[in-house]
Amino acid sequence: MNLSELIARFLLLTFSVLLLYFFSNRKNKETINPLIIVVGFCTFSLCYLFTKVEIGIGIGFGLFAIFSILRFRAQTFSLNAIIFLFAIITLSILDIMYPVEKYEVLVFFQIVIIAFYILSYFMLFNNADKFNKSCKLILKYDDFYILDDVNRRLKIEKCLPFNSFDYEIISIDMLSNEVEILIFY
Repeated sequence: MNLSELIARFLLLTFSVLLLYFFSNRKNKETINPLIIVVGFCTFSLCYLFTKVEIGIGIGFGLFAIFSILRFRAQTFSLNAIIFLFAIITLSILDIMYPVEKYEVLVFFQIVIIAFYILSYFMLFNNADKFNKSCKLILKYDDFYILDDVNRRLKIEKCLPFNSFDYEIISIDMLSNEVEILIFY
């Protein structure tokens, strides 16, 4: 693989990842940390290294162990972030490992993955832009947490003047008997 081919593959990956990142962060409730993009570029670099250097199976197990430890030590990711992470890892492996003779097939796979990602975004998160403002609300744990979703909404409606809203429980503090809620309206 010569330098111009490597640069072309890297630019294809960069364009794909930035496009997916743009669509992943259009949802107002959550955003994906931009540093997660580095995972794709690191995977791209590691795969390039693995194609150039003879490496034993022990390195693969070592990397798996490192990623497993990091998974249990890091904060939990949202489903959106996990799907984004899996997509950029897949794209980075495809970009570096696919044979140069079939470059048009590589571009086809890139387009298909991006198209399905964007299509699923519009199918699943079509109403996500409905709520573009947010505020926090703190309620008593005993009064709120034992309720089902319908009664929780009624409890929130009594406290706020919004007709249409969505909510997410941020934290539960049982010592102070409080539930912190993020309201999207």
